Formats: sequence, structure tokens, C-alpha cells
Amino acid sequence: MIEKDKVVDNISSFFNKYSGKEELEHKIDRLESHIVELELDVRTANIRYEKSTESEKKAIAAKQEAEEKLNAAEVRLKTLEHELEIQKGEEPIELSYNRIDVLNKQSAEEYLFSISSFRSSFDSLLTVRIAARESLYSVKYHDMLTERIDSETLSLAEKIDTSTGFVLFYSPDHIVNEIIVPPLPLTKSSWNSDDCFETQVLSDLLNSDAGICVLVVHAGESFVGFSFDSEKFDSSRIIKTNVKAKHGKGGFSQRRFERLRDEDIAHHIDNVTPALKGILDEFESNIDYLIIAGDLQLAKEIMKDVQTDVEQVFSSSDIRIEKHNISNILNQLLICRRYRL
Repeated sequence: MIEKDKVVDNISSFFNKYSGKEELEHKIDRLESHIVELELDVRTANIRYEKSTESEKKAIAAKQEAEEKLNAAEVRLKTLEHELEIQKGEEPIELSYNRIDVLNKQSAEEYLFSISSFRSSFDSLLTVRIAARESLYSVKYHDMLTERIDSETLSLAEKIDTSTGFVLFYSPDHIVNEIIVPPLPLTKSSWNSDDCFETQVLSDLLNSDAGICVLVVHAGESFVGFSFDSEKFDSSRIIKTNVKAKHGKGGFSQRRFERLRDEDIAHHIDNVTPALKGILDEFESNIDYLIIAGDLQLAKEIMKDVQTDVEQVFSSSDIRIEKHNISNILNQLLICRRYRL
């Protein structure tokens, strides 16, 4: 007979070790397997009892022990199934945005014009401006602010990944409840409640003639450029080097290939770094922001060797480098993201 002396203890230790719906389901599967084994033990004990008269007492004891363990396992199984049903009923719904839109400069201006015309008979329309690297909870009088905003909106606002800050437009009736992430950093956190939304700060930022240095990094092809007015590039350069494509095979061949690819990437970085330094040295006094996009890990490697006091903005935009349409890089970078909550 298969020994199951520690079944009940194992059940308790497993239950304490795992938590959550998946762990409970895993535990139930294992318990069901144990129950099958214990049922086999009971059958074996019955057969031994029927065939052996000499070991009758041992067979009876074995049968009783197996039945007790089987009963204990079945009780634990029902308990875990009940726990699983409770967890399924209490499982929170993951919050998500209703929609995320990308707005170019013209679309963003039209959006601000529309939302600035919205009116309320009470001073209940909230405009919340959160500066880069700050949060709703760092704004002045944040306790008064967060009391006016529902918990779901607060949670979704905190989830937004941005290096430039954001503006929340919020009405208590949820007719308007959305966030705009600008392409350039907001410098000050503040909020106000009025009969209309305040859009001037965001509009001024979008229409500022900021001097922008751009670094777009991809393995094998990168771009550096400078624009005096955020409209077109006044100086730019595409840096192309030979970088091997990724290797799909395994073993020694793959390791050797990856080492050679790493060397190619290092060589590419060595070519991009002086190009960026040259732009910064020539135009740094006119540069307000350094926008970095593409492979941010490679970009950070480049920035380790670049000393500058220019404010850096990391963009998540997927930038395409087109030799015959360089100005489109600015269009791809200077966009707003609109989150509908």
C-alpha cells in the first residue's frame, strides 16, 4: 500500500504556501490526484483483507487509516473549492482607459479650443496640471483636490507613464474626464476649479518656439538634429553603421554571433556619441530640451558619455527615420497623448 502518512500535513502546508486564484486551482488539482491515490489505497486494503486471514488486523488498520486520510483530503478539497469561489466573486476588475488617442499639433489645438468652450453653471470643472516627475499627491492642497475626484480616476492618473507631466480635465458628472500628456514638460503643478476648463498653460506650451535637440537611437541607424523653433530642423545627421540582425539559432554559433553583434552596436554608439556632442557644443545655448527616443537603453548608454545641463525628455513614440522626410521626425515627437478615463 502506498504510504500517505503526511497527506493532511502537506495539504495544510501547501495551502499556506500558495495564495490567489491560480494557486488555489493548482492546489485543487493536486488534491484531486491525492484523492485518486487514496481511493486506490482503500481498494488495496479491501483486497488484502479479503485474501489474507493471517494479517486480518493489519489489513483492517490499513483500511481505516486510508479511509481517514481520504475523508480528510475530501474535506480540504471542498474547503479550497469554496475559497476559490469566494476569490472569483471578489476578484477586482482591472481599471483601464476607455481610449487612448494620439494628437498632432493641429489636432491638439482643435481639441483645446473645443474643451475650453465647455461650461458649467457651478465652479465645478477641475483643471489639474501635474509637472514632470511629480504626481497628484505633490500638488498644493492635494487633500482638497483628491476629495473632489473619484478613486478610479485617481488610480488611472497615477498609472500614466510620462516624463512630461499631464493635464487632467474633470467634471464631477463625468461628462468630461480625460488626461492630456504634452510632448514637452510642464514646469509647475497646480489646479483650479471654475465654470470652464483652463487650457492656456497647455496651449502656450504647445505653441512655444522651443529650441529642441533630438536624439533617436536604433541599432545600426540613428539620428541627431536641432531645431531653433520646433518647426523644422536647422541641423541634422543620420548615422548608419552595419549591425548584424538578431540570430535565431542556439549554441556556440549564437553566442559568437551575439558577441559580434554587441561589438557592432558598440561601434555604432561610438559613432553617434560624437555627432550628438557636436550638436550640443554648437547649439547648447539655444537648446531648451533634448528629446530622446528609439531604443532608450542604447540612448542611455550614449548619454553616459555626454555632459549637458539641457533638460532631457524621454519619448515613448516609435520614431521612423526617413532620409527624404526628416521633418516628419519632429511631427512624430511633438504629439499629445489623450487618455479618456
